[in-house]
Amino acid sequence: MTEIWQKTGRQWRLALCTMMIAAALAAGPSCTPSFASAPASLEDVLTAIAPPPSAEALVLIPDRGRKLLALRSYVRSGAALAQRWSWTDAEIKAFAGSPGEQALLAEVNAVKAHFNDANPGHELYVHGTTRSLDEQIAKWNSNESVGAAAAEMEAAFTAAFGEAGAVPDPKKLAQWLRGYQPSKRPNLAAPGMTLHGRASAIDFQVMKDGRIYAGANGKQVESIWRAEGWDQKLKASITAAGPSFVGPLANPDEPWHYDYHPKADASLATAD
Repeated sequence: MTEIWQKTGRQWRLALCTMMIAAALAAGPSCTPSFASAPASLEDVLTAIAPPPSAEALVLIPDRGRKLLALRSYVRSGAALAQRWSWTDAEIKAFAGSPGEQALLAEVNAVKAHFNDANPGHELYVHGTTRSLDEQIAKWNSNESVGAAAAEMEAAFTAAFGEAGAVPDPKKLAQWLRGYQPSKRPNLAAPGMTLHGRASAIDFQVMKDGRIYAGANGKQVESIWRAEGWDQKLKASITAAGPSFVGPLANPDEPWHYDYHPKADASLATAD
């Protein structure tokens, strides 16, 4: 009962704050209320300016820097966010075993077979076709590169709006988020935004002796993927057997990541 009450209270508070801030944004700067006296916290403001459907994901990111970093991506995407948002559990379940998944798996298996034949002693490994939103949030909350970028962004936020506890004007905050350019980029897309969440991207990893040898790990890009040529070997197998795969992802630099488009179109490759 307590959990239900907490969830209901959170949703009510989010809805109220969203309506209040939306009205302020629509009214313009001269009519924006003073949040020093309004019943709104920084958490309320951050959540309320998040474009749908990202607000519910945002509240599951407890660290302020990581929350700001995710919100930056959400705000910059704006109305287009809903079009690439990760599938719900029901949509993931519906995809499992569907003709779409069968076609994807057939192409993945063709790439794996070509790679394994061309590289004796090594084999490709793929961990699933869809990454749930819960999994994305968990990775975002623990990833080191996200933490480094988040710390930088939190420092910039404090410099722009004041110490912890300050509640900035929502319109100014949204503008700041759109313009902020981090020098440290995380190697993960913000939760809900990765194409892995819609079965439209695959991470290919190289295994040796039953263990991951060249994995989806930014620290291995130069030392293993490029130094030993696995990026080119994977690319050769993609070219030979994976006509629907586009990539690899260049920004961030992930030689293991390929977007999946049944009708391959290089213009569809995406980056934040």
